[in-house]
Amino acid sequence: MPAPDDRLTPQQRRERVVRRAALAKALIAAREQAGLNQSQLAQASGLSRSAIVRLERGDASISSDRLWDLARALGTTPSQLYAAAEADEAAAQTLE
Repeated sequence: MPAPDDRLTPQQRRERVVRRAALAKALIAAREQAGLNQSQLAQASGLSRSAIVRLERGDASISSDRLWDLARALGTTPSQLYAAAEADEAAAQTLE
């Protein structure tokens, strides 16, 4: 479970927003590449459509188990999704 925002420093909160946005872009790109809409991805992955929406808006985090389910439904791997997110310059800078 992610830490509540009030337990994070301002820097950690900013990084969380940037990282979630980068993963959101990666998920959207992978979903579109797979030719799926959000409802189809939800059905194929076992996540709810509302969970998909929150992830794609960058409003939520995801457990490693659920990321594996999403990756399988998208025909990719968790590492490829993370690599796509890490390719985002702002997200990569959070690792420095």
